[in-house]
Amino acid sequence: MVSLLSSLNMTANTLSVNEKAISVVSHNVANMNTEGYHKQRVNLQTRNIAGAIGNNVNNQIKANGGVKIANVIRYNDEYLNNYYRTQLSEQSKLGQQLDGLGDLASILNDLEGTGIDGALSDFYEALNNLNEYPASSTARINFIETAKTLTSTMNSKYQQLQENTTKALGDGVSQESLENSKIYVQYRELNNKLEELASVNKALITTQTGTLEANNLLDKRDLILNEIAEFTDIKVVEKHNGAVNLYIGDTAVVKCAEVTGTLDIQTAKSYCDSQNPPIAYPDDWDGENAVISIVNPETGEVINKNANADITSGALGGLLHFATDNGDGENGINAGTVIKGLDKLAQSIADIFNDLNTRNGAYCINPDDTTKLQATTADNLIFVGADGTGQGITAGNIQINSDLLTDDGCWKIACAYFGDPATNFDENAIGNAQNVVDMLGTRTQKIADLDGMSLEDFYTGLVGKVASAGSNIQSLYDTQSEVINSIESKIKDATGVDLNEELVDLVKYQTAYSAAAQVFNTCNSCLDVLMSLGG
Repeated sequence: MVSLLSSLNMTANTLSVNEKAISVVSHNVANMNTEGYHKQRVNLQTRNIAGAIGNNVNNQIKANGGVKIANVIRYNDEYLNNYYRTQLSEQSKLGQQLDGLGDLASILNDLEGTGIDGALSDFYEALNNLNEYPASSTARINFIETAKTLTSTMNSKYQQLQENTTKALGDGVSQESLENSKIYVQYRELNNKLEELASVNKALITTQTGTLEANNLLDKRDLILNEIAEFTDIKVVEKHNGAVNLYIGDTAVVKCAEVTGTLDIQTAKSYCDSQNPPIAYPDDWDGENAVISIVNPETGEVINKNANADITSGALGGLLHFATDNGDGENGINAGTVIKGLDKLAQSIADIFNDLNTRNGAYCINPDDTTKLQATTADNLIFVGADGTGQGITAGNIQINSDLLTDDGCWKIACAYFGDPATNFDENAIGNAQNVVDMLGTRTQKIADLDGMSLEDFYTGLVGKVASAGSNIQSLYDTQSEVINSIESKIKDATGVDLNEELVDLVKYQTAYSAAAQVFNTCNSCLDVLMSLGG
């Protein structure tokens, strides 16, 4: 009687166990297309009833309890997960760089001769015309206008590049521009993800491991970690209960259920002003327009005052180390290096033509008597910067000397040259164009400050570098995408739901369930017989 009741309980438990196992199979099938879902399996173990003593067979038989679910296994490969996040961060960084290079190529594009290359070509054509008609006011005014177009074009490209940088990181000064930037949006999203991770960690700590609920939370945790990896490179340390500690660089930003470090962001000027001693901005600042720090969310204490160096990958890393650069080319071609290149070009243009227009032995036409020549002067510059001198010129501030834009300003172009010291000077030789000839010679002149290239070759090379960098980054991005796809495929093979496997398990558990049901019915019938005999 006791053995029959024990068998009846055992089979009832077996029915329950296989019913739950079928439920797990159903859960797998239902989530086969759910992003981030890892397949689960019940881990069955022998269930023993306490009380088996010694080697007595009868006692041992009585101690048999059938089967139990020890836990629900979640298929997972932590190595692949970490590798996937690393590659995801790299792909996200490359994506930002690719977008940035696309913007640069668009800005520098010289379609239909409307860019700097076209303006330089027109400038030299006007100079060639001036060589033919050095005494013509029309030719002189045309030359000044093409020079003005060149400076305006350079100003426009510089402004577009600065706006592109501002769109990414702000202008380095204005809080409003920072809050309207790409990086500001991303830093806020990342902070939200840190909160989500801490919340999932908290749930994992209070949930029994090896259960469906815990496994589903682990899926959610891994999805959040993947999303965080798209923002920046991270280090993950998993605890025994499934909760994780998360690090950016060496700074812990999440410890189990607590966010220990949130990202803060400020303009470069604000950061420089807050240092002790303050950093002179922008003269002594060679960093990015935006500075990310990590602070304690409870106390506001700064844990890492400049985390830019720790954020080397992900979308944030791509923005920080592409949109601005101190111009030394450490991070390849980017907005910073292009701006520096244009600045070098602008200063070289100014230096070359200012030197020729103000050199000893050069002569311009006397505005009071346009049939006579007069010696040029040191302040007879063609190109000037913001302060009206020929120094500190950038692509953003280069302009035509306002003296040339007056009614008689065109006569200040020194077309004639008689050598230094001057020989065979003739004040009536207003048709002398030797200085213009020398100016035309600069078209092929190799300039040391431009890496030994001519003005046009340097600019063409700069555009070519942007195109080449774009092609290289595109190739890297495509390769990285293949790496990502390969890892995703391996993760899917290791952790994804396979319908064939689920069908095998379903048949297995269904068969066990049916067999247990038959045993249950048999035991129940035997009990009925015993009860009738007892009656």
